[in-house]
Amino acid sequence: APRIRRGHRDAMTTDDLAALYDAAPCGLLTTDPEGRITRANAALAAWTGYSRDQLAGRTIAELLDPGSRIFYETRQLPVLLLDGEVHEVAVNVIAADGTRLPALMTSTTVTDADGALERIDVAVFDASRREDWERQLLAARRAAEESEARTRALQEASAAFAGCDTEDELAVMLAAGARHAFSAADSAVHFATAGGFVLAGGTEPVDLHALLGDRELDEHILVLRTDEEEDEQLVATLEEARVAEITVTPLLDGDQVIGAITCFFGRARGLDDLQTDLHYALARQAAQVLRRIRLQALLEAYALHDPLTGLANRTALRSSLSDALATATEARTPIALIFVDLDGFKEINDVFDHGVGDEVLREVASRLNANIRQGDVVGRFGGDEFLIVCEGADEVAAEAIAERIRAAIRAPLLGIADERAISASIGVAVYRPAGRDPLSTADIFRFADKAMYASKDAGKDRVSVTTI
Repeated sequence: APRIRRGHRDAMTTDDLAALYDAAPCGLLTTDPEGRITRANAALAAWTGYSRDQLAGRTIAELLDPGSRIFYETRQLPVLLLDGEVHEVAVNVIAADGTRLPALMTSTTVTDADGALERIDVAVFDASRREDWERQLLAARRAAEESEARTRALQEASAAFAGCDTEDELAVMLAAGARHAFSAADSAVHFATAGGFVLAGGTEPVDLHALLGDRELDEHILVLRTDEEEDEQLVATLEEARVAEITVTPLLDGDQVIGAITCFFGRARGLDDLQTDLHYALARQAAQVLRRIRLQALLEAYALHDPLTGLANRTALRSSLSDALATATEARTPIALIFVDLDGFKEINDVFDHGVGDEVLREVASRLNANIRQGDVVGRFGGDEFLIVCEGADEVAAEAIAERIRAAIRAPLLGIADERAISASIGVAVYRPAGRDPLSTADIFRFADKAMYASKDAGKDRVSVTTI
């Protein structure tokens, strides 16, 4: 039977090694002990744009940019000669056309039997894609860090203004929080009124109404940039204020704009999706706090004011009168309580409906407010009865106020109950402390009520004054 020859691996020839060297997927080069290139493979020549003849005789340092060359000569080469190898050193190779080529270079030394340096073998790997990845990773990391920082600033701002009790406090805290969270040069908070936007907190290098012009703020963020704006006058105004970009973020209650957060930037940045979301998030939280503050104020107003006329109610009147009596007693100054009861109001309700009666009461409230002094407190005691607390008013001053009120109430009710008029029976109680025991609210009310009935009994439409 024929003998079977076992397979074996032939020794690699010099030609095989040369072919492998030349076809390697990375750049390979060899230098002499002085560092001059003696050999380079096709991959290196193709990558750098130099021919092999052009590479021959050059030093490695000549292929590097200035920074890489200094590092190679002062750090990399000494370590290579000392340790015999250096792995994956990041360098920049300059191609034949001047292009910068990021690379990783691994070098090893080859010595003879006596230990003398015979040559240096170098492998050069294209790191362009790796550099792009690293750049993208770095950008992503910076974006994540920036996002975290802005989110943290947003949380801090939200926590700060969440505890605000007034609109003014909210506006100040919100402006400061927006400026910090978005790294703005300036920021401002405006609240919407019937007459337009009113600055409530922060600073505005350019007035918001000037920025909006004919634009109407809706539920979207408005971004203005000097390099995109067509209004030449506005661009000039922004440039004078050294503002390159502005964001106006609406505060919304449903679909109604109730305010705005305006941020001013010294350079144009643009809004990415993350920053846009942060602007909207801050505005949503601020709008919630603003609605809460306004609701609380409304509830407090209902608790202390008559819902029909808007005047102080009984609770507020008692509180104001009690405080005024205490002040008068301590300072020994007079105080007057004016009691107004309408004459003929029942006939208005009988002839017309109660809607007209309500309009009459609102008109009387307006006339009372127009004829009292600044600092006097007017309120609706109930039905068609009203009280005015006048601190520091003696008999003469109190009677003058009462007469102005009586004359104002007698004016025709034009537009409400045409050709109709009402009058008022008014009682005035003036309290002069003069060292006597403090007077209670019930006592001074009783005296004013008695004086009012004296006016009724005397024929109505008149003023009666009594001194306590």
